[in-house]
Amino acid sequence: MANGIERLNQLFASAENPADNLNISKVVTTQEERDEASLPQRKLVYQRQLLEFPQHPFPVQDDEDMQKLTESILKNGIRTPIEVIPTGNQNEYGEETYYIIAGHRRRHVAELIYDPEKRLEIRIQNLTFDEATIAMTESNLLSREKIPPCVRGRALRMQIEAMGRINGSHKNEAVGTTRDIIAKDQNLSGRQVAKYIRLSYLIDDLQNLVDSGSIGITTAVELSFLTKSEQTLLYEEMDLNDFQHYPSTSQAKQLRKYSKEGSLDIDVVQEIMAEKKPNQQEHVKYSISKEKLEDLMPDFLHTEKWNTVNYNDFIYEAIMEKIQRMEAEHESQVKMDEAEKSFRMKSTPSLGF
Repeated sequence: MANGIERLNQLFASAENPADNLNISKVVTTQEERDEASLPQRKLVYQRQLLEFPQHPFPVQDDEDMQKLTESILKNGIRTPIEVIPTGNQNEYGEETYYIIAGHRRRHVAELIYDPEKRLEIRIQNLTFDEATIAMTESNLLSREKIPPCVRGRALRMQIEAMGRINGSHKNEAVGTTRDIIAKDQNLSGRQVAKYIRLSYLIDDLQNLVDSGSIGITTAVELSFLTKSEQTLLYEEMDLNDFQHYPSTSQAKQLRKYSKEGSLDIDVVQEIMAEKKPNQQEHVKYSISKEKLEDLMPDFLHTEKWNTVNYNDFIYEAIMEKIQRMEAEHESQVKMDEAEKSFRMKSTPSLGF
């Protein structure tokens, strides 16, 4: 093997370009060396060298879970290295910078409790940007319990687009569509994945309303087909009315229909949003069993024809008939009161002077 390397060095030494002269013993490596080189590299870096992953869909929130993580790190330190990939750029201090794949929350806690000069351990993964995108979204989707709908949608969209670029398309003939692969991994149906991804096409203001529960997912999917400017019109209309009403699924479908026709403007938005929704109307609920209702019927009505009666219509007609009788009784009482008043006036003797 040594003779072979020497021979290769001689060949490179005879190359026309002196810059091509290489020591092949530094190039030819063993399998063990190649395996070791492919392992993630660990090192200590300053917090300022760690950057948020581009378009990171998972917001870092100072909630109860963050408080628990802070207490744990205060007690035990950061035990797990932060997973990163190189950005290929340097910061203002001339230091290499890294995109965080997993560990945004740990970095956030470190910024809160540690001195800026305290260094953190990182593990540099040998991944392409698209591979890192998939790793970042997968680790968060599988490790977090409570994920708002639009946050999940943005993550799934990033993942499916990255997989599509890696595969050269959104189709993998061996195992089905990219969407179905992701659905299986996330314990969702392909249809659910498609719905979540549609939410990522909403403007940020509408996404916030969806994630807060003000607008339902089915309604939001319909709204996602509106253009950005049309979505802004809708949001501004709700804002002007102090968010007293949010679009129903029926209204969202109407908005989508007019958008598809190219005729959705502020006047149409206002007209549709002004419609009274079923949940804004008061309803009277009355429940009675069919058997009890039949027991109330006189015997002569107990015929086969009675079985075909629409009970809702029957009860409504009975109520209307009762109202008509009440109106007739009221009119009769008014007439009696007027007649009695007239009689009293006639029977009262006048005083003459």
